[in-house]
Amino acid sequence: MSKKNDTHTCRIDDAGDAQEAKGAGEGLAMQSSEESELKALLEQWQSPLIPGALDVRVIAAFQEQTKRAPRWKRIFSPSTPASPDREVIIMKQCAVCLEEFADKFSFCPVDGTPLNALAASIIASPPPDPVAGQGAEAFGKGAAGLAPLIAYSSGVYHLTIIEDHGITHRLREVLREVARESRLSWPEFRRDPAGFIQRSATGFGLMLWRTLNAPNVAVAALTAFVFVLSLSIGLVAMDRWHASRAQQLADSRRDDLEYLGDVTNIPAAEEERDKGAAGTNKGNGGGSKPKQEKPAGGGGGGREEPKPASFGKLPQASLTIPQVVAPDPRPNPIKNPSLPVAATIDADPLLFPPDPRAIPYGDPKSKSTEVSSGQGTGNGIGTGTGGGVGSGEGGGVGPGRGGNTGGGDRREGGGGPGGGGGGDTDYNKTFSPRDVTQKARILSKPEPQYTEEARRNQISGTVVLKAVFSSSGQVTNIRAVSNLPYGLTERAIAAARQIRFSPAMKDGRAVSQYIQIEYNFNLY
Repeated sequence: MSKKNDTHTCRIDDAGDAQEAKGAGEGLAMQSSEESELKALLEQWQSPLIPGALDVRVIAAFQEQTKRAPRWKRIFSPSTPASPDREVIIMKQCAVCLEEFADKFSFCPVDGTPLNALAASIIASPPPDPVAGQGAEAFGKGAAGLAPLIAYSSGVYHLTIIEDHGITHRLREVLREVARESRLSWPEFRRDPAGFIQRSATGFGLMLWRTLNAPNVAVAALTAFVFVLSLSIGLVAMDRWHASRAQQLADSRRDDLEYLGDVTNIPAAEEERDKGAAGTNKGNGGGSKPKQEKPAGGGGGGREEPKPASFGKLPQASLTIPQVVAPDPRPNPIKNPSLPVAATIDADPLLFPPDPRAIPYGDPKSKSTEVSSGQGTGNGIGTGTGGGVGSGEGGGVGPGRGGNTGGGDRREGGGGPGGGGGGDTDYNKTFSPRDVTQKARILSKPEPQYTEEARRNQISGTVVLKAVFSSSGQVTNIRAVSNLPYGLTERAIAAARQIRFSPAMKDGRAVSQYIQIEYNFNLY
């Protein structure tokens, strides 16, 4: 009985083993089938094509973010600094297909490759060491704290958009940073001033050494220093050379010159001539020449006496008799000379007629009554030099040189007798209407005729001319101020030449005068 039981038990065990083997075979077949289907599905997977418009949109977005604002807006408009979350965009790159994906992807959607070290460690790395995990927790709680480190250590791309701030904003930020560093370093300076200064000097020295140790920095700094030093030395040397050159010129001596003393007797400026014709005679003429001409010249003298020249009459004037005796306010010390010679002046007798008064010679313009020849030299009377009377040079009268009168260099005048002034009026020049005593009077003014071309083209208007009514009775120096076409201006000039007039008068003499003439051309 027991043998049967054992046999039955063995059969039951064999049947169970067979069923288990059959179930395992079916499971393996099913798993193999699923793997085949998954493999076939993965083989049919194709990487999605990246559209070309994506690059265009990325570039446009980048340019929009980085485009510069106008300078005045960047300088005067403060801009708020962007937050770090908006500035930095973290991208991940697959090591197999080299595609880039956003930070939220942990696996590559194309081939399933882990995109960072944390995801790769989940699949391929052994469980982390608890001791090492504690070190990781020092930087952050869990995977969130490791994410930045993992991102930077796995070759992740960081796209940083640089914000462009104005100069005032940057200056304010720098000053704020300096103030903050000063507040932080002040307690340390108070605690150990010497050590703080030593550490600061060491730090700045090290920073300077690193800067100069960079490529081409030391060469560029040395070149700039040598250039500035050479320029400074050159400027100093040039200044020293100019100073020494000026000193040499100042110390140089001229052997051909002799020092005679300081100049103390500086001649005064030429006196202003009186208005009117030159001389003391009646009339507005300028001298003995037949044609009206302004005289010129002058004279002076003196006997180096301290008192001013005394009042008196002028001696006889002559242009032909040489001056032998200069005028003297004192009487001749020789009584009854055997050959008496009268004093004369070198001037036109029509300008200085004989004076019959029984008074001593002197300066007619002086107010001094004490007899004196004046401070001049040359045995004349006055403050000038020569044998004349006045402040000029020569034997004439008044300011001027060389004799005669009227000022300037000697020149004989004409037009008859004259007097009452210094001869500053030149009657040969052309006067304006307001400077003449009597304006020119038009006696006859012919009208111009129309030209056929102007009549056909219906031209009308006014021609304005500037001209001179000369003292000889002719119209000269005609020029057009306002013109008309088609020969009308030429007709007006031709008509102006036929004007008859009486010349303008000044001080009783005919003079030339400027005139403006207008001709109206009208069609009726």
